Formats: sequence, C-alpha cells, structure tokens
Amino acid sequence: MMRKGANWYGVVGAPTDVGHVGCGAAAGPAGLRAAGLMRRLGQVGLVADMGDVAGPAYDGAVDVSGCRSVAETASWCGAVRDRVGRVLAAGGFPIMMGGDHSLALGSIAAASAHARAQGRAFHVLWFDAHPDFNTPETSPSGNTHGLPAATACGLGHPLMLSVGAFTPLLLPAHLEQFGIRDVDPGERANLRAASVRFHEMPAVRAQGLPALVGAALARIAAAGGGHVHVSFDLDVLDPAVAPGVGTPVPGGLDLPSAEIAMRMLGASGLIGSLDLVEFAAGHDREGRTASAAERLLTGFIAARNGRRDPAMAPLDRVA
Repeated sequence: MMRKGANWYGVVGAPTDVGHVGCGAAAGPAGLRAAGLMRRLGQVGLVADMGDVAGPAYDGAVDVSGCRSVAETASWCGAVRDRVGRVLAAGGFPIMMGGDHSLALGSIAAASAHARAQGRAFHVLWFDAHPDFNTPETSPSGNTHGLPAATACGLGHPLMLSVGAFTPLLLPAHLEQFGIRDVDPGERANLRAASVRFHEMPAVRAQGLPALVGAALARIAAAGGGHVHVSFDLDVLDPAVAPGVGTPVPGGLDLPSAEIAMRMLGASGLIGSLDLVEFAAGHDREGRTASAAERLLTGFIAARNGRRDPAMAPLDRVA
C-alpha cells in the first residue's frame, strides 16, 4: 500500500463474470494488464496494482427470486468493497477493473461509505448501453449484472442489498446515466418511478456527450459537490470501436466523444473513484477495445493530474 495522503491510483482487479456467466468479462483484468495498461497508466500518474480480489464460482443454482448467482455476486462485491475501501482509506483513488458490471455494487458501497464518513454528498455517473436498473422481479434474464444500479438505490435482492453498510447507498436523484440504448420494459418503469436522470442515445447524439457530462458536473458543483463515482461499462461504446465486450449493442458512443468526456471528468476535480468493466478479451479484435480502455483511462488520469498526455490533442482543441 502506498503511503497515506499520496496522490496515487490503486487498480483493483475483479476477474469474474458471475453477473453474466460466460460473457467473457472474467478475463478482463488479465487481458488489460497483458495489453500494457499498467505501464501506460504509469506514464501519466502514480499507479499501484493492488492485485485481484477473489470470490466463488457460479454453482449453477437459481435463486428463489429467479436470478442466478446472487450469493456469488454478493460475495464478489463484498471483496471489491473491502479492497476499494482500503485504497480510499489510504488516501488513494481506486480504479476497479472488471469483470462484469455487477461488481460496481462493491465499489459503490465502498465509495458511498467513504463519502458518508467525510460528511460529503455521494453521486454516481453511469456510462453504459444498459441502465442496470432491473430488480429480480423485472429482470428478463436473471443476470445480476443487470441489477447493480437499482440495488445501489435500495431496490433489489436482500443479499445484494446487504453488500453495503447501509441502504440505499445512492439517492436516485444523484444517479445520472449516459449512452443508454437497451432498456427492458420493467426496467424503464423502475427508472421512471425512481426519477433517475438517464440519457438515451438519441439525446446523446442530439446534444453531444461532452455537453451532457458538462451539465451533470455543473449541477453537482452547484449543489456543493461531494464524492462522485464514475462507473464506465465499455459496452457504452459502439461495437465498431469496442467489439471486446460481453453484451455489445449497436449505435453506441464514438471514441473521441468518450475521451473528451473522460478528460472533462478528470479535470473537474469532483471524481473520487472509478470503475472500468465488461472487457471481454476473447471477443476483442485487433486490440481495439483494450486500446480504447487505455485511451479513456490515461486521458482521465492525465487530466485529473493537470498533465498533458502527449498521445492526445489538447482538450481545448476538441471540446
């Protein structure tokens, strides 16, 4: 562990796809490391590899709720919570590297508890093709990677709700989602009932992702700021840009817009923790998805550290 108070980033690997068994995301952390991600991050910031957390394999059982791998997901999320919490307690900035998106519940649990202990508001900005706002009652698939955002907001299975020290971990009014384009009917009803602000791709194309992200950051700043957690699912990108994901959906974000948004987030000074999930190395082609992940994270860290990454154009020329 790096010394407390240092301006450093702790990368926590979570190599599992219990949230969507067989999607390939379990290979994500190893695939990103093998592609040289840690070396590139180290060129723009002080980065420590905190290693991988561990948890149980899916045993094939279906919960009475109709969902698969609920207990396994809760176990993995608990391990993520504890490791991310250690980074936060030591003054670091945690980057949870998945693994499937169910794991975000663990990092959100740690970040929310950290914010509460500091007396700060807690917000989540969620980038995803899917809102992940199902409950066991509304989920058509029974996959737990479709539940974490709702669970964080206090809606869901008791085992998953117990991952946090309290519930809800997140007020629905403090959740904002970008790039959404695959929403289940019951999930849409859940989002509307909770009054979650979510931007589907037609709105993103019309207004531009940087403008929407800028507006979200302005609202948070105007409300007094707080700890903002970013949860970035690589399937928010168009499959032409990022084919190496577990659940690709056509019509997603282009990489330049996503890069600008990530650099805006880094430069804002508001972000305190981050997820990068759903990299399925076995589905990648020509290293495109791994390269996109690298560009997004290096741009974020460089901007957060007030540095110019020589691999990228100045932000003021592309925003």
